[in-house]
This record gives sequence, structure tokens and C-alpha cells, in this order.
Amino acid sequence: MNRFSSFFGLLLLWLLVPDVASAQEAPSLSVDSVKIQNARTAEQEAIQKNDSLLLAEAWYQYGKTYVSVGDYRTSQLYFLKALRILVSRGNSPELSRLYYRLSEAERRNSNYGKAMRYAQLSLRVAQRTQSSLALIRAYQGLGMIYEHNWIERGGGSQADFNQIINCYREVKRLCYKTNDTLGIAEASNNIGRFFARTGNPQAIPYLKKALHLFTLKKAVLTQASVTIELARAYLKIGQLNRAEQSLLAANELFIIHQLNEFDVRASLENTFVAYYERVGQWKAALEHYKKINALQTSQLIADRNGAVSRLNIEYETERKEAQLRTQNSELTNLRVQQRFLVVIAVLLLVTIGLSAVFFRLYRKTQRVSRQNEELIKEQNHRVKNNLQVVSSLLSLQSKRLTDQGAKKAIEESRMRVQSMAILHQKLYDGSQLAAVDLDEFIPELVNSILNAYGYPAVEPECVIDPIVLSADKAVPLGLILNELTTNACKYAFPPTENPCYFIACSCYKQVVELIVSDNGPGIGKQPPTKSFGMQLIQAQVEQLRGTYLFGSDGGAIYKGTTFTLTFNQ
Repeated sequence: MNRFSSFFGLLLLWLLVPDVASAQEAPSLSVDSVKIQNARTAEQEAIQKNDSLLLAEAWYQYGKTYVSVGDYRTSQLYFLKALRILVSRGNSPELSRLYYRLSEAERRNSNYGKAMRYAQLSLRVAQRTQSSLALIRAYQGLGMIYEHNWIERGGGSQADFNQIINCYREVKRLCYKTNDTLGIAEASNNIGRFFARTGNPQAIPYLKKALHLFTLKKAVLTQASVTIELARAYLKIGQLNRAEQSLLAANELFIIHQLNEFDVRASLENTFVAYYERVGQWKAALEHYKKINALQTSQLIADRNGAVSRLNIEYETERKEAQLRTQNSELTNLRVQQRFLVVIAVLLLVTIGLSAVFFRLYRKTQRVSRQNEELIKEQNHRVKNNLQVVSSLLSLQSKRLTDQGAKKAIEESRMRVQSMAILHQKLYDGSQLAAVDLDEFIPELVNSILNAYGYPAVEPECVIDPIVLSADKAVPLGLILNELTTNACKYAFPPTENPCYFIACSCYKQVVELIVSDNGPGIGKQPPTKSFGMQLIQAQVEQLRGTYLFGSDGGAIYKGTTFTLTFNQ
């Protein structure tokens, strides 16, 4: 019998049969006063202690309580209030849990686009925190949304099917890993429920396993929910007697334990309607259909009561918070008045004594500071003069030599001294004593070497972060740059029509990375390790306690020789 004839039969009974709902007890879905009181107590404690995390947890408990009676609008408001606190504190299992709850509320309000975004955020945060519990919850929420999309489209590809099953199986794997019996039961229930909706008989053993585990753990509400899912699975495959037995068992659980959960109760009544339609018992189907209407009415009332309750709670909270502020202010004023005179008297005495002491210390400190300033200036002047003298002597010696090898070695030594002179100028002439700004030092050093070797037209491309380096780190770095730039001038630029030079220096988490690249012919698979320049580079890298790498198969920008150095700042 198709759905149209079923609907027509129910409509006819609605018009002809007396209002049996009036003879039925309407489901009671009132907010659990104990849970609300616990949340209110936690909220007040958080306000008194000025504890934002405790306040977020209190609002989360409010939200959970309103979810249980189907008041998703009020629950969503509390979840969003908690979210504003937790987002500002970074990734945490509690933040992942909150995104899951927001996704669940949006899903139950049929806002599946928002539900998907919240579910993905929940999984992302859970992966960053590596919390097994958060991962279990996130994969479960994501699987439910994928499952809804599958049902809305009337099915999908095998890849879509596997995507849903894989989410639930990942939940099951994580639950076995953490010995979470209830989690294993919930994962089995999800897989069984999805198989049931696709008409797959494999649903039955999964649901039976979930029911067995929930029964062992005495989780009555989820036991009732799985029993309803089992009835639906039996209906789907045509085993009507077993479907009826499961429905009666679920209903008995509700009666015995006085369960008060909107979604599970609504699911039970809908399944009763589906069963009685299937067997043609229209009057019984109508009775349960009217119970569904009563539940929906109860949900609307819960929405209204929840809004009123929320306003009352916010008013009471604000009033008590104002009282606490007033009391604290009065106590503070009283204590201040009691201590004010004593403090003023003590301060006057201390001030008189300290003023005399500080004046004498100030005079002495001023004299010492002036002396130190003069000493530093004198020291700086002498070091610069000495470096300049050494550079000049090397230059004179180079001009008097006729042997090209010796002349070349002297010139390279002069360039090393020159780089140290530039470094010294940056170290001691800047605003920071014994420290250098690399974004100023590196371009000046490189340009001076290029000019010395006759390549003033080469404009090095520098991408340098504003990094401040101490003297013991800057000196080895300057010598390494000197050797690299000298080698580029000697071996990379001469055979290259348009020589280019690239330097990048960045710092991430106290690790400095230097990349130097040219567009020359490269250095082959292995750089020469016996030359003095390479030995100097290796020695300076060891002094930096860093690592380096030469390459000639493509650099940061140019396909020539690339040198990469990393060390701790």
C-alpha cells in the first residue's frame, strides 16, 4: 500500500473516530530541574571565581539539558555563549565537543549545511588535540551528516556509501583502542541503523550487538533507542512479528523507567505508526499519530518555557552578580579606610628616606653611565680602526704580489676582514648593543662584496625577515655569507650572461633558515670539501650548531647553486 493511501486512511480516521488522544496521557517533556539547578550552581560559582572555563562548562550543561527535551533553540544559544569563551583559548577537547553539540543541534533543526561545517570543525580540533574521545565524537557526528545526505539524495555511489561506513568504523576502532564499551555499542548501532535504512539484512547483527552491550551497561535510554532501530530494521526486511515485539519492548522501557527524551519518544511513536500502517491497523496508527502531535505541541511549549526560563536565569544571574559587586565594593572600601591612614604615614617616612638614598644613587649612576659610554665609544673606535688597518695592510700586500694564487688568497682574506668590519659597525653603532638586524646587515655585506669583485650591476634579491641576532651568531653567519658571495662572484657570474643572486632569511619558532641561490652553472652533485672556503663554512656552521645543504638541481628561485642553512636563533 503506497504512502498516499496510508495518509488518506489516517485522515479518514481523524475525521470519524473520537479524539482518542484525550483519553491518552500526553507525554511529559519538562526540563530536568536537578540538571538546571546544577548548571545554575556552576554558573554562579564561575561568576564568583571569575573563572571563564567553569562558566563555559556551565553554559554547556544548560545546552545539554535543553537538548534532552527538544528545545534546540535555547540549547543553541547556550552552546554559542560557551563557544565565544572556548574559541579564544585555542584547541581543546572541550572545544571539539562543543562544535559537535552545535552540529547536532543544527542537524536536528534540519540546517545540514551549518551542521556539516560544525562537524568538520569538531574533527579538525579533535585531530589537533589527538584526544581519542573527541575523535570518536567528531567522526560519529560527521557520519550522521553524510548519512542524511545519502538519504536525501535517495542513495549515492559506492564511494559515498563507504565514506559513511568508514566514519562509523573509525569510531568503533577508536572505542576498541580505548576499551570504551558504550562507544563500541554506539558505533555498532550507527552501522546497523544505516544498513537498515538501505534495506541491508546485515543491520540485524550490528543492532543486536549494540542492544546487548547497552543492556549490560544498563544504559536504559540508548537501550530503548536501539530497540526502536531494531524494530525499524525488521519492518524494512518484512519481519513484522519481530518488529512488533521490539516496539512493545521499547515502549515497556519507557513506562518502567519513565524516560523523558524527546527524540527517542518521537522515534518510537513514528515507528509505531509505520508498523500499524504496514499491518493495516488504522485506528492504532491514528492513536500513535496523535501522540506525535502531542509531542510536537509539548516541544513548542518547551521552546516557550525555555525562553522564559533563560530570561529568568539571566535576570537572576545579573542581579546576584550586581549584589556581589556591591558587597565586594563595600568590603573593599571599608578595608581601604581602615588601612589608609597607616599606609600614608608609613609611605611618608619611607619616601623621605628613599628620596635621599635615590638622589645619591642617581648622581653616582649618572657618573658611571657617562664613564661607560666613553669607554664603549673608545673601544668601538679602536676596533674599527684596527680592522681598517688590517684591511689596508692586506690590500697593500695584495698589490705588491705577482703570484696570482697568493694575490687571490690575500684578497679573499681582506674580504673576510671587511665583512667583519661591516658586522662590527652594525653590532656596535646600532641602538641594540652587541646585536645586529639581519635585514640591514645582509644586503650591505653582499653589496660590498659584489662591488669589490666588479659586479655593481648585480642587484641581489633579498627576502629577509626582521631578525635580530646576537654577536656570537652574527659573526659566523657573516663569514658564511662572505664565502658564498665570493664563490658566486668567482664561479657563478663569469660564465652567466645575466647573473642573478637570491638571498632569503626567515625565522619560525626560534629556528633561523638562510637560503642563498644563484643562476650559475652549479657545483655538481658534491661541493668541494677540501678548499679553504668550504672548510671555513663547515667550521662556522659547527659554531652555529646548525645544519647546511648544497644543491644544484633547482634552488629557491634560480636553477643554479643553492645553499640552505638552519640554526637556532
